[in-house]
Amino acid sequence: MDTVLSNGDILGQTGQTLRVVLMSKVLTTGLGIDMKLEDKLKTIHSLEELYGFANRRKVLGVDLPKWTEEERRLILARKYELEKANAK
Repeated sequence: MDTVLSNGDILGQTGQTLRVVLMSKVLTTGLGIDMKLEDKLKTIHSLEELYGFANRRKVLGVDLPKWTEEERRLILARKYELEKANAK
């Protein structure tokens, strides 16, 4: 059985982390989770969690695909939303 990490990635039985969200494609994880990047970002409510998700390669110490420019734009937009909400 795969394990869903707090950042939305999947840790498989082999210990390999699989990316579950892509900009243009919805992936089914086998756990009943279908999620787009936009949807995943909406579930993140702190800058710390967003940092862990955005920097998952460094945080987890594994070789995962790099974010596309569009994915980076969406992550930064969520960062600005969280910063604005925290400034109130």
